[in-house]
Amino acid sequence: MMCRKVLPCVRIWSDKCSSKYGRRRPFILAGSLMISVAVTIIGFSADIGYLLGDADEHHRNIKGT
Repeated sequence: MMCRKVLPCVRIWSDKCSSKYGRRRPFILAGSLMISVAVTIIGFSADIGYLLGDADEHHRNIKGT
């Protein structure tokens, strides 16, 4: 649903962008960074939930190998 509203705006902004890196590269970089952060948060969502007060039954202990 958000794609129908966000993507046209991003396309318009990127078409009007006059960066020295080009019109698309700054948006690709920003999108890649946001996706990386989102995937990291999703990966640690159980631990983040535990830190925010979620029940102990869903918490897993992270042990380095």
